[in-house]
This record gives sequence, structure tokens and C-alpha cells, in this order.
Amino acid sequence: MTAWQALLLGLIQGITEFLPISSSGHMVLLEHLLGIKIDNSILFGVLLHVGTLFPVFIIFGEDIKRLFWGMIHIFKDIIRNLKIWFHNKKHHDSERYHKIFSTNYRKFTVLILISLVPTALIGYLLQGMVSRAFDNLLAPAIGFFITAILLLVTEIASNQAEKSPKETDYRDALIIGIFQGFSVFPGISRAGATLSAGFLCGFSRKYAIKYSYIMLIPTVIGALIVELQNGVGHISVSDVGNCILGIAGAAFAGYFTIQFLLSMVRQKKLRRFSGYCMLIGIAAIVVNFIM
Repeated sequence: MTAWQALLLGLIQGITEFLPISSSGHMVLLEHLLGIKIDNSILFGVLLHVGTLFPVFIIFGEDIKRLFWGMIHIFKDIIRNLKIWFHNKKHHDSERYHKIFSTNYRKFTVLILISLVPTALIGYLLQGMVSRAFDNLLAPAIGFFITAILLLVTEIASNQAEKSPKETDYRDALIIGIFQGFSVFPGISRAGATLSAGFLCGFSRKYAIKYSYIMLIPTVIGALIVELQNGVGHISVSDVGNCILGIAGAAFAGYFTIQFLLSMVRQKKLRRFSGYCMLIGIAAIVVNFIM
């Protein structure tokens, strides 16, 4: 892989990660079209995802900070409540417990943690199948078609509810986690799956976007930890440089793509991405048989 190829893949990753059109599907298609051979390809893919975290931290920084402190205060209140429980038990007292979910951000934190459970489980169970799916373009093509149908159905069927974290129940969090879990399959867009799940659960559009993008953070960190534990093999100086270029490209493109999608989703134009996914799915099938 050359430096310009690494930068190109980074830019494509930054664009397609935040649009509901599948970054993994586009990566597979580009690698086949350009004949790109990547050493430690899984690690490189995870690092590109790390690059997309930078714009998430910049744009949603205030929300992330509140979620972080919300999580800290949740643990503190759990410990305090345990102490109160032991105190009441020992002294036959009735001291009141601290309310765990006293703010929207505290509940938001717990909802995201719940969503990660089915995501991790499905990702683990499908890892063998997913690995084989990256070897050809027919699998990503199917994934693109699934994404297209999902986006179209969502735009037609989503209700007018405007749920906030306060109105969100834990079943909604599980549904979003399940949708995200299946997005490990190339061609199925993570953004498209989680946004669609959020809309179908009745989330407001702003809340659905925020939920989808912030949930990317622990998902990518978890994938990076798993990949590092699996070992990364030999990495040359040129590999390091290519990774840096790819990360920079993903971060740069991702920042502007998030801003673009925010306006697109508010205008209810997801069906345009549905048409694009259908076309790119057909293109993947054509390329698979002619190359």
C-alpha cells in the first residue's frame, strides 16, 4: 500500500463512516478496484476508525464530557447506596438512597452501555463469517442492498415521536445494539443501522444522531483493544507513516461529513442514501464478475 492509497482510504473512511452507506463495504470495493494489498489490514481498518473518533470528540465534546462525569457519578452513587444499605441493615435505620438516574445524561450513559452488550456478542459470534465476507464483493453487495432497504423502510415507517433519554426504555437500547452488531458485516452501514433503529424506536432525529455517533467511541476502542491483543505482526516505518496518513484523512473528512449529515437527516433525506446503496451494490456485483 502506497502513501496516496493510505490517504485515499482514510478520506473514504471518514466520509462513509458517518454517512449511512457502509465504510467497510466501500473499503472492500476500493481494495478490489485499485488492487490495494494491505499488511495488517484489520488493524489498519481499526486505526482508520480511530481517526473518525477525533471529529466526534470535537463536535460532541460537551455531550461526551457530561456522559463521562455522569458515569463517574453513577458509580459513586452506587457505592454510596451500598454503604447506606449496610448502614440501614446494621442499625435498622431508613436512610434514603441516592437516585442513580437523576439526569438525562446519566440514563444516556447506561443506555449506551446496554447497547454495547448485544453489539459485542453479535460481533463475536459472526467474526468467522465476517472474515470470509471480506474476500469477495458479493457479500458487501448484499450488505449494501440490506442497508438500502433499511433506510427506505425507516424513512417511510418511522413515527413522529420525539423521545429523549428520559423517555427511552432499555429495550430500545438493546434494539440499537443488535442493529449495530450486524453492521460488522461489510456493506451494512453502522451509521445507517443505528440511525434507522433510533428512528424506528421513536427517537428525535437530533438524539438518534447523537446516540449513533457517541456509541461509536466505545465500539472502536473495544475493537482496537481486541486487535492489539490478537497481535499486530511486523510493522515497518512505512506502515506507521501510512497509518498516520490514513488516520489524518479519516479525521479530516469525518468532521465535514458529520456536519453534512446533520443537515441531511434534519431534512428527512435518508432515502437518497438508499438509492445510492442500491447503485453501489449493483456496481459491486458487476466488479466482482468482471475482475
